[in-house]
Amino acid sequence: MAANDDDFRQITRLARSGAPERAWSLLEASGLAAAENDPKALSLRARLEKDRARLASGAERVRWLERSAADYLRAAEIGGASYPLINAATLSLLAGHRRQAEQLAGRVLSQLEANPDEAETRYWLAATRAEALLLLGRLAEARTALRAAVAEAPLAWEDRAATIGQFALICDELGCDADWLDQFRPPRSLHYTGIMGVPQSDPGVERRIAEWLEAENVGFGFGALAAGADIWIAEALVARGAALNVILPCPVEVFREKSVGAVDPDWLPRFDRLLAAADSVDQLDSAAAPSPAAVKLTDAVSLGLALHNARILQSEPLGLRIASDDAAAWHGGRAALRRISLAAPRTADGVDFSIAESGVAKAMLRAETGDLRLFDCPSEAWTAARELIAGGAGVALDYRLLDDEPGMDETVRLAAIADVAEAGQVLASKPMAFALLADVADLRVETLGEIRATCGYFPLYALG
Repeated sequence: MAANDDDFRQITRLARSGAPERAWSLLEASGLAAAENDPKALSLRARLEKDRARLASGAERVRWLERSAADYLRAAEIGGASYPLINAATLSLLAGHRRQAEQLAGRVLSQLEANPDEAETRYWLAATRAEALLLLGRLAEARTALRAAVAEAPLAWEDRAATIGQFALICDELGCDADWLDQFRPPRSLHYTGIMGVPQSDPGVERRIAEWLEAENVGFGFGALAAGADIWIAEALVARGAALNVILPCPVEVFREKSVGAVDPDWLPRFDRLLAAADSVDQLDSAAAPSPAAVKLTDAVSLGLALHNARILQSEPLGLRIASDDAAAWHGGRAALRRISLAAPRTADGVDFSIAESGVAKAMLRAETGDLRLFDCPSEAWTAARELIAGGAGVALDYRLLDDEPGMDETVRLAAIADVAEAGQVLASKPMAFALLADVADLRVETLGEIRATCGYFPLYALG
């Protein structure tokens, strides 16, 4: 049958959002599950079968791996591409069929040799060659080929992470050491935070920050830009070429006034330079101005984003905090990550940089019944959401500051999420998704793109 692009997009979206059963149902309803001569449909079906294998165990896992390998192989034979062929080879190995995996890997090498200009990126062609060599047990050649792939796209971090994850599975199945993969891992991701009211410069502390970032190979930073230690850390990240991702609790102009200029106007030019140099700037929209509750919410989101980035890139998350000499130990969230605290003295110049308390952070849940429920923390809302989806409901979650009971302005985003939540899905706003990830270690967060509400466009995430 002719494949329908809308069907492909919806099935793929459901699969990515952690709703494999719903994706499979749509695959069958669309007729794509019965396709035998369309390589695109066969590859899609193989991808869903691989997802099912990941959730299964024992003989059932092997059956799904074998089905996925067979569909990828059929897609390769019809379409002639190396991508489904190398997947067929690796899945054959994971299903326990090493001889078949080696035969297919040999075919991959021959195909790449015969068609070096295949319509694929140079990175993926080189990485596919490395994967075939690894399947054949030619480890030294696989390392050399992977190094060549990295040279083709040195900043393609997500592609490299996917490759490392696949290679780790192969090494585990072959019983060979996978430590050699560490040299290819993307840089580490950092969640950072620091005190305000420090000197414009403290050469000793700033040197220690730079040395630690270098020693830990930090390539991504997530945090705010308040006057003080935040700016020290952010400047060190930018100086080493790391990607700076700024998360603010309120609109930029308000934060600039209240958390930078009010502390000391001399910080303002540095704030402006960092904002211009940042790879991304997020303004969480539930706070009108900085407050302890808003800062706490923002810090949780920043931590979740660092964890998520590290997970995507198959690297390690880290935490760095600059505290005053007498500060208590850092107890940020329940996420498992290595953290370091560095001490820095506060100034005593009498500048008042305190921020008033305003609002309370609440997790909000709405199911398809339309009932709104409030929770004191994201993990409590997640527990309730899992109970609801077990009964077949679709659930929407948000996390924001509330001054009182939520009104229409506070719930418009939640209502928009609830409108698109499918049965068995938990969909969430960005603050909810990443604040929750900071507390729930095994949470899966998938990006679904943007949706529109009366408050404007905002990103949507599926949780599983």
